[in-house]
Amino acid sequence: MKLEPITFRPIVKTMLWGREVWEITCRPNEMGIIDNGAFSGMAFDEFITKDPAAVLGTDFAEAPSKLPLLVKFIEARDTLSVQVHPDDDYAAKKGGGDTGKSECWYIIEPPHDGHLIVGVGDLQGLNAHNLGGEIESRLNRLRVQRGDIVNIPAGLVHALTAGTVVAEIQQNSDITYRLYDFGRLDTEGKPRQLHIEDALAVIKNPKNGVFGDCLEHFSVEKHTLSEPKNFTANPRAFSVFVCVDGSASFKTAASDLQIAAPRAVFIPAGMGELAVVPRAEGVTVLEVIPAPAPAIRQAEPR
Repeated sequence: MKLEPITFRPIVKTMLWGREVWEITCRPNEMGIIDNGAFSGMAFDEFITKDPAAVLGTDFAEAPSKLPLLVKFIEARDTLSVQVHPDDDYAAKKGGGDTGKSECWYIIEPPHDGHLIVGVGDLQGLNAHNLGGEIESRLNRLRVQRGDIVNIPAGLVHALTAGTVVAEIQQNSDITYRLYDFGRLDTEGKPRQLHIEDALAVIKNPKNGVFGDCLEHFSVEKHTLSEPKNFTANPRAFSVFVCVDGSASFKTAASDLQIAAPRAVFIPAGMGELAVVPRAEGVTVLEVIPAPAPAIRQAEPR
């Protein structure tokens, strides 16, 4: 089977607060469709079944039915709900087939006021009955700027704020528990559903604002390139390159894929050699590798 860098047709989701563009996804209701090369038009899950070891890598070939990662771009015109995601154990206990959801953000455009909601203060006395009047004053604000990487492990309360554009790398899960939504109404004029009991059950408040090494599901390395750089696909695990600034060619011996930010490229595990060749303005890409790679290399928040 001829293997080459692969892009998928973006899945665009319009939300109350902005939009999401799903780039790398293999889910029954959000199935990626290849849009380049020899397999253009083929569904991601069908492509995987052709040769799971060559596509996903030997570490993931025995369970090829679900890609462990999901990559999207998020544009927040307004602040998202204050939310939290469960870990794998809680998600399994609730059923439904999804894992927990740990994620990270790469800040493409910072929020209008320079701060994201990351973490919540003292939870003592907080419950479903008094949450609305208490939560806003307890939320922690994290100052960020373009190019920062923010670690959001399962259990950490968070929200993107107005004006933010991020690349989001996450476990392949769509479980979100809304803790608070600023009294916002949905398109039918009704309050949006909250999940307060589940949210309070999964919150893991860090000690001294530090979780430690919590993102065990993938690694992320940032490359800012002004000249070509060679990479070699790992037979044990696929990778994803997320182009967050500029444009580049992804070249193999038999193919030349040109992309510009914001886009993501899937690299099959059995592909072999790859050269990332920046265009005139240079390029910044995130190299994403699923576990058992080392934990995420995180930028220092400012």
